[in-house]
Amino acid sequence: MRTAVPCLLASMMVFCVCACSADESGMKLGMTLTEDPSTTDLGLSTYPGSKPYKENDDSSAGADVRMATPWFGLKVAAIKLETPDKLESVAAFYRHELSKYGSVLECSDSPSKTSSGPVSDSDLSCDGDPSGQHTLIYKVGTRKNQRIVALQPHNSGTRFSLVHVDVRGEAKQ
Repeated sequence: MRTAVPCLLASMMVFCVCACSADESGMKLGMTLTEDPSTTDLGLSTYPGSKPYKENDDSSAGADVRMATPWFGLKVAAIKLETPDKLESVAAFYRHELSKYGSVLECSDSPSKTSSGPVSDSDLSCDGDPSGQHTLIYKVGTRKNQRIVALQPHNSGTRFSLVHVDVRGEAKQ
């Protein structure tokens, strides 16, 4: 997955810096990388009838990167899926799925609609789609613990990505 490689490289660099700064008492570090996150890792159900979608040069449709140090932790789980169903059906399914985590922020590529309204319990925003490919993006949570569903029409169906980002701050000692 294109996003997995930069995440992996950044994680490895931080891991090495932390390891070099360890004192004689030692330090516990951990890092895990898998290509097939489960729905448990994402905290979201898979849309009925959907299947993993792989780009031509991808070996996997997903990635699960986890890194833990005494100072911080990072978990990023993502998977790309596709279905022959229309975007509206998939969007309704995931809007409902995400609502169990709080108010859902809706970001659209339509100039007339960029947000479904304020999300008072969140610091998330519609800061754009870095790839510029998605028609509709749902976000829920906070910047440090968020779930994202990004959807785009494809042929007569829909391609979509499910992402869970969880960043833990300084460890309590």
